[in-house]
Amino acid sequence: MTNLTKQKLGDFAKVKGGKRLPNGFLVQNDKTEHPYIRVTDMKFSGLDTSDIKYVPDEAYGKISRYTISSNDVYISNAGTVGFTGKIPEYLSGANLTENSAKITELNKSLINQDYLIYFLRSHEGQFQIKSRVGGSSQPKLALNKIETIEVPKLSVSQQAQIATVLLNYDDLIENDGKRIKILEDMAQRLYTEWFVNFKFPGHEKVKIVDSPLGKMPDGWEVKKIEDVCSKITDGSHWSPKTVDAGYPMASVKDMNNWGFDIEPCRKISEADYAKLVKNDCKPKIDDVLIAKDGSYLKHVFIVNKEIDLVILSSIAILRPNDKLLPELLRLYLLEPNIKSRMTSYVSGAALPRIILDSFRKFPIIVPLLSVQQQFNNIISSTIKLRNSLLDTNNRSVRIRDLLIPQLVTGKREIC
Repeated sequence: MTNLTKQKLGDFAKVKGGKRLPNGFLVQNDKTEHPYIRVTDMKFSGLDTSDIKYVPDEAYGKISRYTISSNDVYISNAGTVGFTGKIPEYLSGANLTENSAKITELNKSLINQDYLIYFLRSHEGQFQIKSRVGGSSQPKLALNKIETIEVPKLSVSQQAQIATVLLNYDDLIENDGKRIKILEDMAQRLYTEWFVNFKFPGHEKVKIVDSPLGKMPDGWEVKKIEDVCSKITDGSHWSPKTVDAGYPMASVKDMNNWGFDIEPCRKISEADYAKLVKNDCKPKIDDVLIAKDGSYLKHVFIVNKEIDLVILSSIAILRPNDKLLPELLRLYLLEPNIKSRMTSYVSGAALPRIILDSFRKFPIIVPLLSVQQQFNNIISSTIKLRNSLLDTNNRSVRIRDLLIPQLVTGKREIC
C-alpha cells in the first residue's frame, strides 16, 4: 500500500466552530441538560469527562446552535491545538467551546469516523495540523485550514478494519483503566476510614483531642506541608525549543490520574534536557506530582519508576521526607475536602494556580509513623497490583501508538 492517493477532509465532511461562554455562566453539576465541552476536557487519547461543566438554562439560548453529536469528530483549534476524538453517546448534543471545532456531516461512503480520529492523532495527522497553525500570541487553526488536511484514500472497508484493530487496543486500555480505578478507590476509602474518620485499628483506646484543624487522635500532629517534604518545587519556568525527535517535556495537560501521556508531550533536545535535569526538573521515584495550574489537584500521582522526562512549571514536585510516607501524602491530597480548603492558597480567576510559597505553609494532620506503616503494609499488595496493571496498560498504549502511524497511512496491511 504505497503511493496512496489522498483526499482532502473538506471533500467528505464539513467543519464548524464552537461558541465561547464566559466561565461565570458555567455550573459544576448536572442540574441542567446542557453539558459544555472545553479544551480542558480533552486529552490526546480522548475526552476526560471527570470535570464536565454545564450551561444554565438561562444562558443556553445564546449558544444552543453550537452543539456536537456523537457522530461528529471534535478537534481543538486554539491554544492547545490538535486534540481529536468523539464524545460519548450520553453527551451527544453537548455545547462546544469556541477553542475547538467539529468535523461534521461525514460522508460514510468515503470516511470511517474512528479511522479519521486515529489518522488525525497519528504523526502524519498531527504534522499536518501543526503545519497549518497560525497566530503569534495564541496558536490558532482556522476552520478552512482544517478542511485542507489530506487523508489517505483507503476504501471504507479498509478503514473499518484498521479502526477495529486500534479500537480493540483502546478497549483493552480502558478495561485495565477501570481495574486500576477500582484499586485506587479501595485505597482511598481505606485512607478515609483511617485518617479522616479515625477508625484505624486500636482507635478505641486512643483519646481524641482538639487541634487547629479540628479533632484528631492524641499523639498525631498538625504540621505544614514543608515540614513533611524535603523539597517542594515546580518544573521549569523556561520553555526550550521544540524539536522533532528528543526527550519528552510534560505540562499539566499531559498528566492523567496515574502518570503521563507520553505521546503528546513535546520533545526537546538532549542538551536542553540535560540542563533541566541538572535544575531538578526531572521527577524522581517516590516524588508526588500534582497538577498546579488550571484544574489544580485534578491529577495527583506518585512516580513509581525511573522515567526520562522533564516537566514544566504547571506541575509541582513534592518530595516527602521520613515524617510522611509518599502514599499517605498522595491520598491526603486526593481527599475531596482538601481542594476546597486550598482556595486561599490559589491565585488567578481565568487560570487558577497553586502559589507554592503559600502552599508550603498549608497545614495537614500527620499520623503517628507506626500507624502510617501499618496502613502501608495493608495496602502494599493493592498498590503493587495497581502498578503492575499500569505497566501492562502502558505497554498496550505503546503498541497501539506504534501501530497507528503504520496502519492509518497504509504502510502496514492487516493480515
